[in-house]
Amino acid sequence: MFQHPCLADGRKGNDRIAVVISKKIKPYIQVGDGIKAKCEDIQLDVDIFILDPETKSIQDNVLHQLTLKNYELIAAIGPEAAVFIWGAASVQSPKIYTAILDPENCAGLPDNARGIALKIPVEIQAREISQHFEDLGTIGVLFDPRFNQEFYDQAQAAALSHSFEIISIKVGSKKQIFQKLKAHIGEIDAIWMIPDQTVISEKIIQYVIKQGIYQGTGVIGYNSFFTLSGAVFSFEFDYTALGNQTALKIKTFLESGQWMADPPVFKTIVNQRIAKKLGISVKQ
Repeated sequence: MFQHPCLADGRKGNDRIAVVISKKIKPYIQVGDGIKAKCEDIQLDVDIFILDPETKSIQDNVLHQLTLKNYELIAAIGPEAAVFIWGAASVQSPKIYTAILDPENCAGLPDNARGIALKIPVEIQAREISQHFEDLGTIGVLFDPRFNQEFYDQAQAAALSHSFEIISIKVGSKKQIFQKLKAHIGEIDAIWMIPDQTVISEKIIQYVIKQGIYQGTGVIGYNSFFTLSGAVFSFEFDYTALGNQTALKIKTFLESGQWMADPPVFKTIVNQRIAKKLGISVKQ
């Protein structure tokens, strides 16, 4: 729990916040739209700024506005915006981030920074998988241990409380994926793909899904691209809903001075067409 000393006494400020968006891409804009829409409902005024990482004059203007106005709080959408506002010594307002995949490894973001990361706790993912798949015995997690050994360890521990077993499909390079997948695919019921620097690539995702379908093995993914490519089950983010969640968290913080860490809102997508094709029973 994080408590901001200036707000801990319940004092209310001007109820105006600033939102800084890293760049003009669809997911970040949707988060900003979600914050703005929910702020209208909860009577919180918001100014939105969009950075351009390649245009210093735009950054200077945003910094000038953030310094000039006495915002009750500044929210950063995406890693570039987070690094920008935390690196601005002249900005004294409380700060939070949202829509950052891996804040722990975001260079320039302090360890005590608070916000909403795009990381669904492994235990929650394991629970969702168990609830949706009725007859799933063994899941292979495809990952590079240099980046995701901790995820695998947590998944293996979480599986003990649920109805399936976890085994590792470890790779140290993209070149190993074909060999390791071929060695394991016959002994698993599903392949769990997670955000991983070695495995992230549209071609690799499509290749793994295609091999899974060929072998009668479903793939569990983590965004809409997996669903469109033929994954049987995916965790997906509704970025507008994430913006709504962020706005409500900000409102609570401004009223109480306390920040409680929550996982991001998400939805699960079942591809029943692929499930039927593979003969896998999956609950909606």
